Amino acid sequence: MDATSRISNVSGHPSGAGAARDFVAVDDSGEFSYHRSELDLMTAFEYVAEAACIFDRSGNAYRLMLDPNRHLVLGPPLGPVEFHWLRQTWLDAQNAHPESHRLRRYFPLTANEVVSDLFESLSLEHGPEPAGGSWSLEINNIASHPPNLEAIDRRLAHQHRLEEAQVTDPFGHIYRPVLHHKHRHLPAPAGVILYLEIPARTKLPASLPLSPKTAS
Repeated sequence: MDATSRISNVSGHPSGAGAARDFVAVDDSGEFSYHRSELDLMTAFEYVAEAACIFDRSGNAYRLMLDPNRHLVLGPPLGPVEFHWLRQTWLDAQNAHPESHRLRRYFPLTANEVVSDLFESLSLEHGPEPAGGSWSLEINNIASHPPNLEAIDRRLAHQHRLEEAQVTDPFGHIYRPVLHHKHRHLPAPAGVILYLEIPARTKLPASLPLSPKTAS
């Protein structure tokens, strides 16, 4: 699919966070990254075609361009990013790189949802911690508040029964941790913990199958 096909022709675009100038980018290999500023975005890429798609919190798509001095710059907005392409590329990235994308939320049904989920999930996994909320880890009805996802990983590494734990992110989404093996023949320490979204106040059995997002 060429770059122009990633821009939707429909009118309107998802509502976003207004003044926020952070971005999500998809590189030429289909991998996603979060960038907290335009400067951060510019330093992450070396050539124009390296960024297949860039979009802001309003869902507006951008491309990289060269200025008259042949320096990389962010081009003008090109309209809303194409929803179906974005959602499928995000699912592909989760399946290809489960160790990099471990927060698995419900399947997004609208352009608003996929853009919001991407900004929230990528910033929680790889960006600054949100100012307005905190993580919560509950094990056997005892709650604690680790500072970030890495701290939750460390605590769950000593937990023999992950199904007894629930995790709530700073945006209020609730997850059940599951140990995932990308390769079935690797030993247990080679697995990564994925966090599968569940309804509020729900305890799920350990035998529950993984969602399509966790398939390798």
